[in-house]
Amino acid sequence: MTKKPHIVMFIPDHYRGDTLGHLGNQGAITPHLDNLAKEGVSFSNTYCQNPVCAPSRCSFMTGWYPHVRGHRSQSHLLQPDE
Repeated sequence: MTKKPHIVMFIPDHYRGDTLGHLGNQGAITPHLDNLAKEGVSFSNTYCQNPVCAPSRCSFMTGWYPHVRGHRSQSHLLQPDE
């Protein structure tokens, strides 16, 4: 591959997958997200590492489980060495 791909991670807060038109919700009006999914990848069966958003995002960005570095609440965010 000579050209680097463009990668965009869309990680909204409080946005369930079943609220998207391209995943089958007839009442959803999400044309821009539907078009983005047509040109890229959309995951319909995923799991989070923690039910609280900040620890889950810390885990997603580092690859570590939230408890490894103490990310158990909204107040313990990523550290400079992570």
